[in-house]
Parts: sequence; C-alpha cells; structure tokens
Amino acid sequence: MNWNMVVTSLPGPGREHRLLHELGSMGGFHMTQFKDVCVGYVEDVTNFLEAIRQAEEEGAPWVEDLGRVIPIEQIFHFTPETLAEQMKEAVTPFVSRISGGTFYVRLERRGLIGQVMSPDVERSVADHILALAEREGRQLRTSFEDADYIVAAETVGHECGVALLTRDLRQRYPFVQTR
Repeated sequence: MNWNMVVTSLPGPGREHRLLHELGSMGGFHMTQFKDVCVGYVEDVTNFLEAIRQAEEEGAPWVEDLGRVIPIEQIFHFTPETLAEQMKEAVTPFVSRISGGTFYVRLERRGLIGQVMSPDVERSVADHILALAEREGRQLRTSFEDADYIVAAETVGHECGVALLTRDLRQRYPFVQTR
C-alpha cells in the first residue's frame, strides 16, 4: 500500500480501533503488525492536519486516542544493511530546504531488533546532512532542544518513510512530533 502518514494511537483497549474508524473518513488507513501504529494515504496533507487540529479544538473525543502523526514525504524499501545509505539518499533533497539553525535526525525503528541500531543510523545521516550543508556554505548544528528542523524517519517492517518537520509545522500541529 502507498502511504504518506504514520499515525500512532495512545496505548489502551480499543483506542487503535476508534482512531482508525475516525481516520477512515479522511483517507485510506490500516493497522500495521506493530501495536498502536497505523499507516495511511491522504490526498491533501495540509487538509488532513487541519482536520485533526480542528477536531482537537472542538474537543472531539476520538482525538484523545491520538498519539502522534508524521506526514511522510518519501518511502523506500530497505534491508538492515542498506538503511543508513538509503536514508542519506532520501534526505539529501531536504538539505536545500534547511536554511540554517539547528536540527536532529530521529529514526523510529519498528521491528529489526538487533539488526538496526537507531543511534548509529541517526548519527550517520546527521553527519551526511552537516557535510552537505557545509559544502553549500550553510551553518547547521545538531541540537535536541526545540530544533528548527527534525529529519524524521519511520520504519514499518522493511519500509521506511522520511519527512522534514519544521518548527513551524510542529507548533501549528502539536500532534506532529517524534518520540
């Protein structure tokens, strides 16, 4: 299935099903083999995020089941051995959208325990981004405290989705966040 959203529900009986029911009216969503994790496709990402924000403002009960939302820009299939290099390739276009300031890379790995070491992949991809920015004459630094940009990677089995989350996006939609 083609997907451009990762949505998690908060833990608890029935929460994932209630959330999936509500999301179904906004796009094509389905559960994954990973607990509390759904993926889906929406036609218009901004409209989808606005619909959730509005539901939150109106106090819609289903929003209490919502954990996090990550709008995905690109998906690729990987093996544990190729993940870091494929991530570097996938996030290279993001560098031109990072004007400077602070950033960090966050890999939310699901599955592949003992096969993929998230901190090692994150460090390798961050070093790649720093080197590309430096070549373009831009100053970037890594910071985990309210970074200007987060390069988010979400794995679901052997598929990985990547996104660039700006501070503005995260402030407008507080449910768009990494772990």
